[in-house]
Amino acid sequence: ITKEGEPVERMLFVLRGHLQSTQVLRDGVKSCCMLGPGNFSGDELLSWCLRRPFVERLPPSSFTLVSLETTEAFGLEAADLKYVTQHFRYNFMNEKVRRSTRYYSPGWRTWAAVAIQLAWRRYRHRLTLTSLSFIRPRRPLSRSSSLKEDRLRLYTAMLTSPKPDQEDFSF
Repeated sequence: ITKEGEPVERMLFVLRGHLQSTQVLRDGVKSCCMLGPGNFSGDELLSWCLRRPFVERLPPSSFTLVSLETTEAFGLEAADLKYVTQHFRYNFMNEKVRRSTRYYSPGWRTWAAVAIQLAWRRYRHRLTLTSLSFIRPRRPLSRSSSLKEDRLRLYTAMLTSPKPDQEDFSF
């Protein structure tokens, strides 16, 4: 349906069936997400419509979207979405709308999953370090340098993970 990097021409709202959304992360790792009834794709287009100053060029897709079965979806073309956002601009300033859009966005979900995985790995690493310190007491672990290195790794991973545009809904 859509390839990563191609312009997003419409938002798709899945009514029936399933779509697979695939994103290539850094290091060549693929992130897959299943979109079913009630999900949508093309949230980059909404950010594009609300961006000021307005840019005529359509935004690139951050996902490859493939239909896994016969799927029924409603498509909202870029021009129609632009019309709606211009005429109901103040409705999109609502904090509930912002949060809902981010919550259901596959891009934000992928970013959140990466953040949760990093936090879990950091927690497991700290548990391992504390359990090893009881087993091998001959060399004391430098707590301050270990925590600094852990924090540095965490922040580096967070900054390099593909976070979706921050510009959605900025006025």
